[in-house]
Amino acid sequence: FATKAKGPRYLEMAEGYVTRVGVNEKDEIIGYEFVNLGKMMDAIKKGVDANEALAKAKGSYGRFAEAVKVIDPRHE
Repeated sequence: FATKAKGPRYLEMAEGYVTRVGVNEKDEIIGYEFVNLGKMMDAIKKGVDANEALAKAKGSYGRFAEAVKVIDPRHE
């Protein structure tokens, strides 16, 4: 979804649940970090610690590592 005041906000994608969005110096979205909930839950069911499962299920897309600023799409 998007608003004129805040612009686009991606909350869930095919890859998983979006946790952070990376923007460049012009505040344009250049990538995002996500958690693949399916992979995370499968790991937890197999007895993996929840924090470890979360870390292993995280990924990023685009130029997220190059972001000038990282925002939480639910709060900013």
